Amino acid sequence: MPATRRSRSRAAVPAALALLLPPAAASAQAHPVAPTRTAEPVAPPIAATRPADDPVLARIREEGLQRSQVLETATILSDVFGPRLAGSPAYRAAAEWTRARLASYGLADARLEAWGTRSGRAWTVERHSVELEAPYYARLVAFPYAWSPSTQGTVRGTPIHLPALRTEEDVAKVAEQVRGRIVLVGPVPADPERFRPLARRWTDAQLDSLARLTDPGSPKDYWDDAGGYAENVRRRQAVLIALGRAGALAMLTPSRNAVSTMVSGYQAYDSDVSAAVPALSVARDDYARVLNLVQKAQAAGQAAPVLAVEVRARAEAPRTRADSQGVNAVAELPGSDPSLASEVVMVGGHFDTWTAGTGATDNAAGAAVAMEALRILKAVGARPRRTIRIALWDGEEHEDYHGSLGWVRAHLGDPETLRLKPEHAKVSAYFNFDNGTGRIRGLWMQGNAAARDVFRPLLAPFADLGATTLTLANTGSTDHMPFVGVGVPAFTFLQDPIDYETRTHHTNADVAANLLEEDLKQAATVTAAMLLQTANLPTRVPRGPLPAARSGIPVTK
Repeated sequence: MPATRRSRSRAAVPAALALLLPPAAASAQAHPVAPTRTAEPVAPPIAATRPADDPVLARIREEGLQRSQVLETATILSDVFGPRLAGSPAYRAAAEWTRARLASYGLADARLEAWGTRSGRAWTVERHSVELEAPYYARLVAFPYAWSPSTQGTVRGTPIHLPALRTEEDVAKVAEQVRGRIVLVGPVPADPERFRPLARRWTDAQLDSLARLTDPGSPKDYWDDAGGYAENVRRRQAVLIALGRAGALAMLTPSRNAVSTMVSGYQAYDSDVSAAVPALSVARDDYARVLNLVQKAQAAGQAAPVLAVEVRARAEAPRTRADSQGVNAVAELPGSDPSLASEVVMVGGHFDTWTAGTGATDNAAGAAVAMEALRILKAVGARPRRTIRIALWDGEEHEDYHGSLGWVRAHLGDPETLRLKPEHAKVSAYFNFDNGTGRIRGLWMQGNAAARDVFRPLLAPFADLGATTLTLANTGSTDHMPFVGVGVPAFTFLQDPIDYETRTHHTNADVAANLLEEDLKQAATVTAAMLLQTANLPTRVPRGPLPAARSGIPVTK
């Protein structure tokens, strides 16, 4: 996570795909970034036990820090099941395991709950490679875009370079050049961060500045978060389909990340890109090497470069309604107070991933922390007055917040029309975890000043673990936004950035080896305590004014 605003799939268009957007549209997606952080490489030591006035909180601390299962859970979800692309067999298998795991904790009604249907294909990559065959041999680091069509076997040739393709008209102008060719699209990005440390923690001064903010900033609401996202997705999909129909054999783009190979995809969970060009993201240094050969080899008396590219993927269209259903993993710790048990405190994060790595920091970490928080509460015999519900969401990385928005529409109301359902009044708060492996430092409050006064004493018993900051700042691009869209108090945990944006986010380095066990243990312990105390408040978490209805504007990003 960047300093004060998330630069995720909706907040900032990946550089390789931004080449396919008008410059203004690409830059408009990016949130502002806070001043440069200084490095704090090691977390302060975590005490396993600490005196507490509340014996249940003391047991939460002991269970969460001494008998943690969070790293095991995150490792199984990521490296064992592999990438959990929405709609894929791996997603379903991991979700089934998660449902069984939640049930094994003794939680009630552990289930896979359908949020709706989608039209995209179930996509799995079976083989891929990019090799330089001339003027010398090298195997290049590259990963296919998710939902990339397969190449026609191994395709070979001397690549051509195009600076950018922003519109279908741009493709039409170069149609003769790209037919039968491997196409390099875009320049080698600069690396202004090269001399800065990869991993960072928030400093006390920065946390103090966040706590003092009075203007929450953007995104101010669900619609501000959406921006022109849906139109940008459609535009770049159309460009890539046009490139495929022009007869290009394959497209290679440079990784947005200078350290690892960043890959997202066609965002085709609910759309069809089977006619698009097969596409791969290439490690930035390897891409630069090939581009140097294209531009300089023959002038230096060397043979022109020859690449061999292969993508073999299985993409199966839904055949039945059951095939097209997307599911969230849901379970509950029932409330014990008969007068309050129908009210709910929720925790969640997205369960789906991209495909270059195994989705460890994005977002097996968040799923595992939420699961571990519920396990801790059940293990210590916690009896929340209100029901505590965990929901792990499908399809966050794609055209929309499919899983969370589908759930909100089914249970709470529609952000477009603001037609609300009876359950809307019953949800006290939703807490989201989707910022990597870093420990919790507090909460992004989404401008809810009244809730800040409520949460401050709830964090106090765990101040020695470093979770003290309540900032009014808004943050977007993740699954709390559909809740914000219908006026439910929804918050995202403020976490230490570590190397989420600089190394692991959407890259081949997003694997379990880059998880930090002590940080995850702290996060699960703090989350468990926050959930229990919020569920035991005498009243529901304060709400702000209900957002205005946006009739006539489609609820898609």
